[in-house]
Amino acid sequence: MGIESGGIYRDEQGQSFCDVGLRHRDGRRLATIKVRTAGHTHTGIASCVIAGDETEFVLEDASWDCREWQWWQDHGYGDEKRPRFVPATSGYAALPDGVHVSSTYTCDGIETVQEWWFRTQEHDDVLTYDCRQTVTNRLPTALTDYGQFFACYTEPNRDKSQFYWSQDGQFKTFRSLGGRHVDAYIVAPGSAFERSGVIPHALRGGGRVADTWHHPALVGHPTAQGWRHIVFTEPATTAALASGGNGIAMDYTGYPGKRTFAAGETFALHVRHHLAKLPEAIDRDLLEALWNDFAAGLP
Repeated sequence: MGIESGGIYRDEQGQSFCDVGLRHRDGRRLATIKVRTAGHTHTGIASCVIAGDETEFVLEDASWDCREWQWWQDHGYGDEKRPRFVPATSGYAALPDGVHVSSTYTCDGIETVQEWWFRTQEHDDVLTYDCRQTVTNRLPTALTDYGQFFACYTEPNRDKSQFYWSQDGQFKTFRSLGGRHVDAYIVAPGSAFERSGVIPHALRGGGRVADTWHHPALVGHPTAQGWRHIVFTEPATTAALASGGNGIAMDYTGYPGKRTFAAGETFALHVRHHLAKLPEAIDRDLLEALWNDFAAGLP
């Protein structure tokens, strides 16, 4: 038995969802995931519960890979979370070894397609699914310093900060940098962002760059049963990582990999989520192996 899913359905409030049961290749159910695709300001993974651990990983009424801000030079929208305030459309397809779920929206001339792939699981102590954010400039003009910001509201991190993978190879908390709420950005070493010390036009914390990464990876705190949420993002199109709500929001910002986002241009940001059983400490060797597998599949 592989992935369980009945496709897209709509609840009484008009929100569209897809329920997904993750199973091991031997047939055991490992986790239940609910994806919200339309009808709400927070699209993305709306619920995630691992078998044998009743912890709800996702903050109530929020999501993972949640669309939030978009910004560019002279955008003129202040700090409104405009990418969320538009209708979205839903997509679903059964795959030979899983399912594909999507949500698409266009706001202020920028189209964003969010896609998730859920596949039969090979392990029972590391669960995995993939996401891709594809962003297209549908405006007739180029944009300067474009970025789109996404959040993953992870309940077990409440009031505990969260970890990022520092350039020195250590896992450090945002709190150790003085970061509390989207006020300490982690960027690629040697990047233009590191040189300038800021993420241009970021709508919280002045875009302050606080450190550089070894890999763009965020790691949460363990549940009572030892499960942590881990987020990997594609280096070429990740402008920065951040932490919101003192750790609850595991945040990443996608960008086209350069200052100019041309009219008609598209960029994609690949994201991989793991739920790994690491009750005591973060296992660097395991994460390095997981990262190498992720990186091998990037364009």
